[in-house]
Amino acid sequence: MSLFRTGLLLATLMLSACSMPILDQYLKPQTEDELASANAESAKNIETLKAESFKDIETQYNTQKALAESNYTELKKRVGTADAPPKTTISADQSTKEIESTMQRIRSYTSKTNTDIASLDSRVAERQKMAVKGDLIRIFLSEATVTHDDSTYKAQPLVGEWVRGEARVIRLKDNILFESPRSEDLLITFSETYQLIVNEEVIATVNPNKEKNSASFSVNTQNNSGSIIGTLDYRISSKK
Repeated sequence: MSLFRTGLLLATLMLSACSMPILDQYLKPQTEDELASANAESAKNIETLKAESFKDIETQYNTQKALAESNYTELKKRVGTADAPPKTTISADQSTKEIESTMQRIRSYTSKTNTDIASLDSRVAERQKMAVKGDLIRIFLSEATVTHDDSTYKAQPLVGEWVRGEARVIRLKDNILFESPRSEDLLITFSETYQLIVNEEVIATVNPNKEKNSASFSVNTQNNSGSIIGTLDYRISSKK
């Protein structure tokens, strides 16, 4: 009987051993292929996050850069000269510190030129109230021909007065057809350095000691889809 119980116990233990989970399959280390796959997936997730993060930063950078370039264009036009924006680029390969340094350079330039433009606006406002000789100019657009691919027309004559440092848009309309939808913007600037600028092109330098003069011009339309050729007469106005 004792042998029978011993044999039965051994059989029970063997069956239990066979039914227990093999610990090796849980303790078994990952193979090199499995590790490589896991690392690749992790790297992919990191790269995705990095790309999305850089895209947001790049959008901010492009916005700041556009503001800087816009300020430069306005100052150069209205003053006659201006310091250009810093030449910068950013890339996803750069460190966060490098990108932030570049962004700060752009922000500093934009801040400075915002101040310069505000100061210029203040000077223009003062000249409008109390102009000295050479601060006011009266412009008479005696003739202007607007040409596009599908049309050409002569614009109505126009007259206006500009303060030194001021840029203003005038609207050219068909000289014959009063209700014609054909029209074109013309940007005229009288810069602080006494330059007359039409649609970004310098057409004359005004001598503040010479009362009257005239200048011809041939410029592109503002959207570069056509041209405007004309003549304007100008004279230094008396003090307000």
